[in-house]
Amino acid sequence: MELTDQLIGDCSPYIGNFVYDIDVRLVFIELLDSPEQQQLKRRIVFPGIIAFSETNLQTSDEEELDDLVSVQRLAADKLVVTTYKKELLLHTAEEPFIEAID
Repeated sequence: MELTDQLIGDCSPYIGNFVYDIDVRLVFIELLDSPEQQQLKRRIVFPGIIAFSETNLQTSDEEELDDLVSVQRLAADKLVVTTYKKELLLHTAEEPFIEAID
């Protein structure tokens, strides 16, 4: 199973929150149950961030919901996370994991 499918699971790909916490060196993405309900359902956590870079893929300031397109492993310690609006290159010391949001 592809990493993207494992992390999104049965959740929608729509992003409710996207946070890079520099103090604890982690990125997390919270996914919504649906674009209509907009209830947070799942948190994807990328811990142990060693390096982080971001590229903006959107040229306008549209206020559309962002959605998770893919999470790909480039190397044992490198992931590229692509959303509709941006692409992130993460160098990590730990594996990503998921948490349910109640």
